[in-house]
Amino acid sequence: MQPNSILAKAVRFALISGAATAALSAPAVYAADEDSVERIQVTGSRIKRTDMETATPVTVMSAEDMAKQGFTNIQDALESLTSTTSAMTTQSVHGFTPAASSISLRGAGANRTLTLINGKRLNQYPKPSGGTDNFVDTANLPMEAVQRIEVLQSGGSAIYGADAVGGVINIILKKDFEGVALKYRHGDTTNGGGGSDRIALSLGASSDRGNVSTFIEFTDNQQLKATDRENFGLHTDKVPYSPYSQYSSYGARIAGNGSGAHVLTAEECTAGGFFWDAARSICGFDRSEWRDLQPANSRFISSTNFNYELSDNISLVGRLDFAEAKSTTNIEPMAINDYDVTVDGSNVTVSAGDLSKTFTNKATALGGDFANATDGEYYYVRRLHEFGNRAGETKTRNYFFTAGLEGTLADEYSWDASVNYGRTNVDVFRSGYATVGGMFDYITAGENGNSLLKNMTAEDVESVAYSPFERAQSTQKNVQANISGMAFEMPAGDAQFAFGAEYTEQDYETNTDSESKKGAILTTGGSSGAGERSYWATYAEISLPVLDVLTVDAALRYDRYEDFGGNLSPQLTVEYRPLNELLVRGSISSVFRAPDMHRVYGDATKGFATVIDFKQCQALGGTPSEPNADPRINEICNELHIDSTTGANKDLEAETGYTANIGAVWGGDSLNASFDLWEWKLDDMVSDISASKAAREYEQYENMLTRDAEGTITHVNAVAQNLAFQKVRGLDITAGYTWDMDNMGDLKLNFNGTYILLSEYQLAPTDPVEDDIDNGGLPQYRANLVLGWYIDDFEATLGAYHTARMHGMQYKSFKASGGEDFDESAHEVASQTKWNLTAGYNITDAIKVKAGVVNLFDAGPNFDPTATSWPHYQRSVYNARGREWFLEGEVKF
Repeated sequence: MQPNSILAKAVRFALISGAATAALSAPAVYAADEDSVERIQVTGSRIKRTDMETATPVTVMSAEDMAKQGFTNIQDALESLTSTTSAMTTQSVHGFTPAASSISLRGAGANRTLTLINGKRLNQYPKPSGGTDNFVDTANLPMEAVQRIEVLQSGGSAIYGADAVGGVINIILKKDFEGVALKYRHGDTTNGGGGSDRIALSLGASSDRGNVSTFIEFTDNQQLKATDRENFGLHTDKVPYSPYSQYSSYGARIAGNGSGAHVLTAEECTAGGFFWDAARSICGFDRSEWRDLQPANSRFISSTNFNYELSDNISLVGRLDFAEAKSTTNIEPMAINDYDVTVDGSNVTVSAGDLSKTFTNKATALGGDFANATDGEYYYVRRLHEFGNRAGETKTRNYFFTAGLEGTLADEYSWDASVNYGRTNVDVFRSGYATVGGMFDYITAGENGNSLLKNMTAEDVESVAYSPFERAQSTQKNVQANISGMAFEMPAGDAQFAFGAEYTEQDYETNTDSESKKGAILTTGGSSGAGERSYWATYAEISLPVLDVLTVDAALRYDRYEDFGGNLSPQLTVEYRPLNELLVRGSISSVFRAPDMHRVYGDATKGFATVIDFKQCQALGGTPSEPNADPRINEICNELHIDSTTGANKDLEAETGYTANIGAVWGGDSLNASFDLWEWKLDDMVSDISASKAAREYEQYENMLTRDAEGTITHVNAVAQNLAFQKVRGLDITAGYTWDMDNMGDLKLNFNGTYILLSEYQLAPTDPVEDDIDNGGLPQYRANLVLGWYIDDFEATLGAYHTARMHGMQYKSFKASGGEDFDESAHEVASQTKWNLTAGYNITDAIKVKAGVVNLFDAGPNFDPTATSWPHYQRSVYNARGREWFLEGEVKF
C-alpha cells in the first residue's frame, strides 16, 4: 500500500468522524483524479463539483456578459437581475447613506443579502441604512478585476451563516492575469448631466510558481441635477402629471392660532427669493431647483491578487484591496418652524426648547411682524435659502487583506486556511446648517430682535452657520480553515465532503459632533453608537451519490454568537438526473440571523420626516393628499415636517425561518432552460414602523406618536422590534438558445424572469396579514431578454429589461379611503421596458473598441400616482439618468 493511500484513509477517517457535528467549507479549483474532469466550487456549496448546475439555483454573470450589456459598474449589473426586488442607490440624496449602494434579493432586504468576494465576507458599511440596517456597500467593488459574479438565489445560512436569507452574491476575481491592459471609457447622457469617465489599468506577471495581478480603476461621475431632467418633469415641485404635487409651503410666512400677524404680499414674496403660489395665496418654495438626482462622486479602487507555489502541494495565496471614494450631495436649503412666538398683550415671547426671551413692545419686536397680532401662539415657517444648499461631502476608505495557504493532502483532499481583515472608514462633512441656539440668538438679537420674514445678510448667515460632521468606522477580523474531498466509496460513485470552521470579530463606531448628539442642529439628525460582536462556527457538508441518477446533499452549520447564543442550521438538497440533459432539483434549509449590530448597540437615531397627519387632517376638515386653501390644513394634509427617533433594542431576539426551492434544469446543445419555485419565511423579523406608516395607521400606532396641544403630530418614536413574520414565494424562469448561422456567425438569445407569487407579512400575532403586492411599491415580476450576435471579430448585444406594472407606494391608503368608486388602475405605476444596445470590434488581438447606448429609447422613471412628494417615483426601482451613450477602448501590451 502506497504511503499516500494510507495517509488518505487516515485523513478520511478523522474528518468524516469529526464532520458528524458540523457542516461545510472552501475555495480553490483542483483536478480530482488524473482521468476525471476538473472540479470547481460553485456558490451555494463548499464541495467541488464537475457541474455548474446544482440543487440550488445560481445565476452567473461573466465580466464579458456585463460589458456586452453596457453596465458601467457592479451595482448596475446587480440591479439588472430579475431577482433584485429593490436597490439602494446614490439617488437617495436625503438619506443617511447617500454615497453607498446595495441591493435586496427576493424582497429580503439589503441587510439579509450576503455579499462575498472569492467566498470571503466583506466588511459592513459603518453607517447603517435608514440609521438602522447594516449592509455591504457595493459602490466600491472593483469592476475590472472581476472574472464573474455568481448569485445564489436561495437562502444559504447552512452554508455561509447569517445574512444569506435572500441570497448570496459571490464576486469571483481574476486569478492569473498576465501582461498590461489599459482601458478608457467615457459616457454621457443625451439630456445633460451625469457624465462619467473610467480609466482601468491591469497589470500581471507570472513565473513558473506563481502570479501577481493588480487592477486599478479610477472613475469620475458628474452631478445630475433635478433641473437637468425637465423632460421627465423632475425640475420642479409642481408637475402636471401629479395632482398631489405642489410647491413647498415652507417659503416664508407666519402660522398659528391667532390673527393679524404680517403676511407677505406676492411682490414681497418673490423679492425675497421665494415663489408665490397663486392657487393657495401662499409664499412657497420650489425645492427641486436645488436638488441632486445623483451626486457627483469620484472613486479610486485597487485590488492585488497573488499566489505562489511553496511546494508541489502547498500555495501561498492572498489579496490586498484598497478603495477611496468622495461623494458630494446637494439638497434644498433648510426649512424651519422651530421657534414659537407667543403674543400676550404687548409682550412677544420667542421660545425654542429651554431657550426663551420676551420683548415688551410688540409694535417693534421682530421687525413689527406681530404689531397687529391678536393674543395667541404663532411660529415662523421659513425656508432659509440664504444658507444655500444643504450639502454633504462623504469620504469613504475601504481596506481588505487576506492571506493564507491552500493545497492538496494525500493527492485527494483540497484544503485552505486564511486570515482576513477588513476596515471601512466614513467621514461626512456637512454645510448649510445652523444650530437651534445660533438661530435663536439671531432672532432675539438686540433690543427688538429680527424678523424671519426678511432675508438674512451674508454676515448674519456666517455668524450662525454650523457645519456638522460624522466619523464612522467598522472592522472585521476573520480566521477560517476548510478541507474537502472524497469521504468514502459508494456503488454509484464517491461520496464527497467539506468540513471547516471559522472565527469572526466585528466592531463598529459612529460618532457625530457634540451639537448633533444633542439634537441641536436644525433640520438634520444623527446616528451614533458603538458595538462589538464575536462568533464562531463549525460546518460540514456531504454529497451522497445514492444512485447513478440521484445525489443527496446534507449540510449542517453551528453558529455561536456571544450576544445571541447558538443555533444549528441544517440543509438538505436533492439532485435527480433521469437524462444527461435534465436535472430535477430541490432544497430546504433552516435560516438563522442575529439582529444588525446597530439595531442592538446603536444610540437613538435622530432624524426628520415629512408625513401626512391623517387623523388631524380629517379632524380639521381636510382631505389627505389634496391641496387646501388654508395653509395650516394644507401643511398637515400634505407635508407636515416632524422630528423622528429610531431607537435600538438590546432585548431583540434572533430571526429564524426557512428557505425552500424545487425546480428543473434542461441543458442541451442549443437549448438550455430552468424553472424554480422558491419560498422563504422569517419569524421574529426585526424591523421598525416608518414615520409615514405610523401617521397613516394612527389607531394602531398612537403610542409612537407625540402630538401638540392642538392634536398635531410633532414627533414619531420607533424602536426596533421583533415582528411576527414575513413570507415571500416566487418563480424563476430562464431560457437560452444558440443558432449557428455558419458564415453569418452565431446568435444567442437568453431570457430571465422572476415572478412574485406571494409577499406577505404580519407585524404582530394579533394584527392582520398584510399583502405587499396589493399594498403597493413591489413589482410582481421582472424579465430580461438579451440577444447577442457574434461574427468573427465583431459582436453586438441588444438587451431588454422589463419591470411590471405595480400598485403605487401609498396604494393601501388610497384604497382604504376610496370607497366603492375606487379605481385601481388610476393608482398604479405603469410597466417599463429599457433597451440597451452595444457593439464591439477587435481591431487586433491587442486593441478592442466598444460603443453603446444605455436606455436606448430614453425611458424615464415611471410616475407614481399615489406619491405625494418629490420625486413622485420609487427610487429603489427606477432612476432618472435617461438615455446615455458610451465609448470604450482597450489596449493590451
